[in-house]
Amino acid sequence: MCGIFATVGRSNVSNIISEGLKKLEYRGYDSAGICFETKENVFEIIKSSNSNYPVDALIKKLNNQKNSYYAGIGHTRWATHGLVNNTNAHPHLSFSNNLSIVHNGIVENYSFLKKLLIRKNVELKTETDSEVIASLIDMQLSCSENIQSAIFSVFNLIEGINTIAIMHKNYPGKIFGYSTDHSGGLVVGRNQSNNFLSSDVYALENVCNSIYLTNKDELVTISKNSIEIIDKDYKKINPKELPIAKINKKQILEKFNYKTKFIIEKEILEQKEILTNLINQRIIENSKNTFPEIDNKKITNSNKFIFTGMGSSYNSALFGSLMFEEIIEKDCKAEFSSELKRKKIINPEETTLFAISQSGETADTLEAIKNCRLQGVNVITITEHKNSKASIYSDSFIQLGTGKENSVAATKTFSSTLMLLNAIAINFLCIFDMQIGLSRELKKNYEHFHKNILDIFTCCDNNYSKASKLITDSNKVLFVGKHLNYPIVKEASLKFQEIAKINSNAFIEGELKHGPNALLDEFTSVISIIGPEDDVKKSIGSIREIISRGSNVIVISYKAFHEFKDLSDNILIINNKNKYAFSILATIILQKLAFFSSLNLGLDPDRPKNLAKTVTVE
Repeated sequence: MCGIFATVGRSNVSNIISEGLKKLEYRGYDSAGICFETKENVFEIIKSSNSNYPVDALIKKLNNQKNSYYAGIGHTRWATHGLVNNTNAHPHLSFSNNLSIVHNGIVENYSFLKKLLIRKNVELKTETDSEVIASLIDMQLSCSENIQSAIFSVFNLIEGINTIAIMHKNYPGKIFGYSTDHSGGLVVGRNQSNNFLSSDVYALENVCNSIYLTNKDELVTISKNSIEIIDKDYKKINPKELPIAKINKKQILEKFNYKTKFIIEKEILEQKEILTNLINQRIIENSKNTFPEIDNKKITNSNKFIFTGMGSSYNSALFGSLMFEEIIEKDCKAEFSSELKRKKIINPEETTLFAISQSGETADTLEAIKNCRLQGVNVITITEHKNSKASIYSDSFIQLGTGKENSVAATKTFSSTLMLLNAIAINFLCIFDMQIGLSRELKKNYEHFHKNILDIFTCCDNNYSKASKLITDSNKVLFVGKHLNYPIVKEASLKFQEIAKINSNAFIEGELKHGPNALLDEFTSVISIIGPEDDVKKSIGSIREIISRGSNVIVISYKAFHEFKDLSDNILIINNKNKYAFSILATIILQKLAFFSSLNLGLDPDRPKNLAKTVTVE
């Protein structure tokens, strides 16, 4: 889950690389570093690992540098091998100090290759698998024609999916990139003064005039004047040029005039505008032509729908499968992408897969897409970025329309995915010529949705603060819900784990008696969601059982039932009686509770430890 950014050219690359790394920081922020090549053909390496914002710390160090550099490779790290410190931070040098490397991936036969180097009397300075790659290539150079053949030879030994960018003192002014990622390799770009390598399209947009996507096992060489790409047979490759999406350079912090220093709170607040726009564009005017991205013929031929994702995307996939099965009355199921990537699909020609990924770069989801497409499944990707690997390698791509989400924990992308799935389900009613009355009813429920969100945001923060204080004073937290709200409580539990580091779990309400009740005591808080069409009497009965075991209860409901007065002092009401809309609104309340809980504990909700925004390794 690391980010690679490299450039060589006529202009000083110091600021260019640091800005590129800032865009890639969502891939990992344990540490960051840059290796510069000087005019004297000397490597200068600058690293930072002692901050939750290592690129910012790196930039401060760069501000003290007086030299100009015209080639460099940069990296943001999410640790897989070795502790988080400057020694293990990238870039790394080979045993001779002649080769510098940045690396994304995992060398699966690392232990074997490390022993091989040790037997050759190579002294390793770090705990990383990246240094092993660097020293193997350096060693192989002594018996290879050139560095390209050395790279190809070494990667015949290496197991796993890996991407590298390297510089070597014998090849001044050149940067080499190579990837074994069969879901797409490095991205190459150019502008008037520089050529670039990156692990992500996003980092090159608004920087390059042309952007190209390379494939697995293609070796890229960039210099001041050229870009060359060859395959393993040394055949020159003309890469696919991507359309450049011009993006707003202003960060989320500058986009809205919200008085808070936290990105996640701004992104929670942004949901009012984003969801209202989505409703207007995709639901209120919903017809057979609302989703031109989708091949309607493939949909009408589909008798089964699979929804897949990881993390928050899996929770939205689970919501989508339950909702679609109910609305369009087709066989639907949700799968973790990590499991789906190896599964045989029954009747693939009659199956449509919805692959959900915030970034479109999630490794397991890319593998699931590949597996399903090879079997003949119609694949529709839901993501924000149209030039992501997931969108490029799918049959269809639907954009979320959220803008880039900068906080590590998903908020606006999750709620927007739920809303988009609602819109697609309504659209499928039109495509299948089903239940026109239901379609009208579902649309009507969203006409005043913006007011419901406003009610949530204008609810006295003291209510959220009081409920979150109860949560953070507990040793453990349980979330319970039924049917459509089960994915919602799973997502809530994930949010509390991510940004508040709270030991939490989520259960279907009826499951409590079958084991989880053993966890209940006076140090436990339970958040119960009671949605429209739930059996309220049974839910209230479950709450009474929880209270009788000494636990505290927070209730989120669509109505203030009189029984609540005897059960809890923490009742949050959502004034929407449509179960699909209610679930999305409940999500926003739970996001706010997680945010307040994080602040109670003195944590930085934007940068949870040990996590990255996008998981690019399996």
